Amino acid sequence: MSKPVIIVKTTAITHEQWLTARRKGVGGSDSAAVCGLSRYSSPLEVWLQKTGRKPATPDNEAMYFGHLLEPIVREEFARRTGLNVKECPYLMAHANYPFMLANVDGIVTEKDGTKSVLEIKTTGSFTTAKDIEDGLPVEWYCQVQHYMAVCDLPKAYVAVLINGNKMQWQAVDRDEETIRTIIALESHFWIEYVLKDVPPPVDEHSGDALAMLYPKSEEKSVILPAEADELVAQWLELKKAEDELKIAKSACENNLKALLKDAESGIAPNGYCVSWKSYSQNRLDGAKLKTEHPDIAEQFTTTVTGRKFGVNPPSKGKAKK
Repeated sequence: MSKPVIIVKTTAITHEQWLTARRKGVGGSDSAAVCGLSRYSSPLEVWLQKTGRKPATPDNEAMYFGHLLEPIVREEFARRTGLNVKECPYLMAHANYPFMLANVDGIVTEKDGTKSVLEIKTTGSFTTAKDIEDGLPVEWYCQVQHYMAVCDLPKAYVAVLINGNKMQWQAVDRDEETIRTIIALESHFWIEYVLKDVPPPVDEHSGDALAMLYPKSEEKSVILPAEADELVAQWLELKKAEDELKIAKSACENNLKALLKDAESGIAPNGYCVSWKSYSQNRLDGAKLKTEHPDIAEQFTTTVTGRKFGVNPPSKGKAKK
């Protein structure tokens, strides 16, 4: 085990320079996706970012206020725990795996003098409090294990400000088995895909990344490899099951509506509330607008581009090469 290598002091560079530096390795926020565990991202999306094919996402309002509130949460965490907490304005790399990067929100000094990582989250999620009680979301857990690996520290704290008015935190111990797995998966990702500029395998969260990688279709047809037959069979089977589930769901819904009659809600014996409420909604009549005011309709018409996926039965025509 070795101390991390300081790459750059983050307060001495611009935000754009910081984003460029982050592209040179796998950060803590990338870890779950690279390991195939993220519920929101995929290895392919991270690969697009690290190879420069996907521009950095500009900060939204939530990200802006998260950065703004970070010092306040750090100070409040120190006050409530009685622990010494310092800001850590450095981008660091693992001593033995230089592609593993860390930019932690703080370093905690424990009562016995040992150091720990502090990760700060600000969220508006009403489920986060329960999530923390049950254990950290997998994305956060991978992130702090990644940080403990890079910083060579035995413990981390995750401090969360929920809805701006509730603060919770949880201590996370270093898990050597998890860290070994993270290092192995991140090493494979960086060496086999990023350095070789080869896209990683896709998963269920790769849709947006694929649309970015291949934004437009060309007027051609290709012969797919043998594995496509199995994938088509799986897709057709899943599509059939999906259609059957939709029918069964509609039947359940209609039976519940029949039980409600003209009541807007009802309580089932198990305590669940079933509702069927009236509503009214104003909608723009696009067809009428085009007919009566075509010039205005054209002025406010935008073109949306994309690619539509489909699977069709075999035809007699041959594929074009």
